[in-house]
Amino acid sequence: MTKKMQLRETLRIQKRGRVGGPRPGKYRLHTKCPECDLVFLDGAWKRDPSAASGARGRTLCPACRQIRDGQAGGLVELDGSFAEAHREELLNRIRNVERRTRLERPLERIISLEEGAEGIRVSATTEHLVARIGKSIQRDFGGTLSLRYAPQDKFAVVHWHRDA
Repeated sequence: MTKKMQLRETLRIQKRGRVGGPRPGKYRLHTKCPECDLVFLDGAWKRDPSAASGARGRTLCPACRQIRDGQAGGLVELDGSFAEAHREELLNRIRNVERRTRLERPLERIISLEEGAEGIRVSATTEHLVARIGKSIQRDFGGTLSLRYAPQDKFAVVHWHRDA
């Protein structure tokens, strides 16, 4: 089994163990995340500096919990000679997509970004963010995009390849 396949299997098992498991109860209004300062308001985690000062409780938001536990919601793999030659441009695109996404969806974040001889590997908290990253790179740089969802596990794997 290759290193990539082992990583995918490990992530899939971790994710499957989380799905269907015990979920935390409803968060109290004005609960604040100590890691990222998001506040639970109107049934959702939001970035609201005015509400942060009146926080009533402190607990990790779902995204910070996923990051702490290493439970990714998706994986992006970028490879090929183009990826090696244009590494900085691709990394900037990935960071820009995450930054724009976090403005409206603060729980969608990059967990890890690894650069290696085989290419670039990104894990994120949601399958939607990895799909958004992959589609943005394919739209702007061309290449071949493969997007596979595992809806029962709420997990997606995006593979992008382009040779120069």
